[in-house]
Amino acid sequence: MIKKLSHSIACYLSNELEYDNDKKEVLSYGLQILLGTSFKILSILMVSYLLGIFEPTLISLISFIIFRLIIGGTHYDTYNKCFLASAIAIIVLGLLGQMIELKSVTNLVLTILVYTQAIVSTIIWVPAGTKKKMIKNKNLRIKMKIKAIILSTIWLILILSINDFSFSKYIFSSILGVFLAFLFVTPLAYRFTELRLTKKIFKREDDLHVKNN
Repeated sequence: MIKKLSHSIACYLSNELEYDNDKKEVLSYGLQILLGTSFKILSILMVSYLLGIFEPTLISLISFIIFRLIIGGTHYDTYNKCFLASAIAIIVLGLLGQMIELKSVTNLVLTILVYTQAIVSTIIWVPAGTKKKMIKNKNLRIKMKIKAIILSTIWLILILSINDFSFSKYIFSSILGVFLAFLFVTPLAYRFTELRLTKKIFKREDDLHVKNN
């Protein structure tokens, strides 16, 4: 559905702007990413609102996305798989953030642990690409590592500055979001997305997608 809608909009805009086929394909691809991401975020927020976990889910989602944009990470090979997996993961984080309230000292320890995870992961794996999109330029990789370290440090300072019991739920939700973002750059996460188990889980969904198209 997203692909068809993006193609229709791209065709309309290309005709209006007199774009050639190459520009139309680029526009269609860009719209597909934009619409797909927007639909995913809105769906997650809507479900979290219905479940009564909107605020912790929003914090986890924002923390996850901010880091994900810089560090990269593994992806499933289809939009449907990516949508379902990321939606479930973020909703689970929202549930955990809602149900668990930790002391300031515990949040402090977890923050330092996740910051350590972020620095180590950045040095070893960031930026983490996919088969279709790999960043091999050494200078660019170093710049992205530096950005990730700076962002992680800013996050650490921010969390430490507001580390109070009254913010416990939100701090823990942010910790979970950052943890998940850096977990996705590890070899373990890449192997998981290629497991036969995950392929079986999504097989029925892919069959349904093919029929609808």
